[in-house]
Amino acid sequence: MKTGLHLFALGLALGAGLLGSACSKKAQDTPSPTAEVPIGPSITGLVQPADALLGVSVIDNTTHQTIVSVAPDSKGTYQFDAVPAGTYILHFNVKRGYVPPRELSVTVTAGKTTVVPTVTVVQSRASFTVDGVAAAPPLIDLMLLSTSSGNFELVFSNGTLGATPDSYRLRLSMPYNLTVGSYPLNSTAAFATFSGADLVSYDSRVSTPAAPASGTLTITSVFDVPPYPRYASGTFTFTGGAAAASGSKTISGAFSDVSY
Repeated sequence: MKTGLHLFALGLALGAGLLGSACSKKAQDTPSPTAEVPIGPSITGLVQPADALLGVSVIDNTTHQTIVSVAPDSKGTYQFDAVPAGTYILHFNVKRGYVPPRELSVTVTAGKTTVVPTVTVVQSRASFTVDGVAAAPPLIDLMLLSTSSGNFELVFSNGTLGATPDSYRLRLSMPYNLTVGSYPLNSTAAFATFSGADLVSYDSRVSTPAAPASGTLTITSVFDVPPYPRYASGTFTFTGGAAAASGSKTISGAFSDVSY
């Protein structure tokens, strides 16, 4: 009788041990829940040429406030991480001499990457001659400005604002309401000036005994369709005299895709 009870107790102990082992193994085999890991950036895109931009900004579609900005890498790729789901505006900040691309609307979906189509940035170009001699070095400061008179002023220079002094500067002043057509360069609304290394200013409105003042600015195309940017192309030629000297200079040239 004692032997039977002993065997019965031993069986219960072995059963409890096997059950505990099975429960422990089952607990180890069941993975614990883990937090969801985000995959990839929220927004990514490419700009060409790669060095045309200073940066790309994500702007709130409602408040129009900048949320975050990044600079493209050496290949022109940019990306934004951890942008909350919603609709935003992408703004492109270009280097001097390029036409700003139009802003783009982008929608971010949680857990997904929004791929923006490649943005191609147009470069402004210009060239001119002074008495038949090409201006050198290449132009690096080209822009249209709003002047105090309400005109726009196209500036050609081989210097950089606040950095490198220029050895020449050509200014073309034109009406604010720029349209395709020709403008005589002989009034306060449209005129041209040029100054070189000698610091003498030659003006299309100043005549000399040997060369009367003359000149024409021809606007060949204007892109002025909202949303901006706006840009224009054209040609020009003029003979300008110097108020403080007896000489004159003849300047001719062209420009294309100048943003204003």
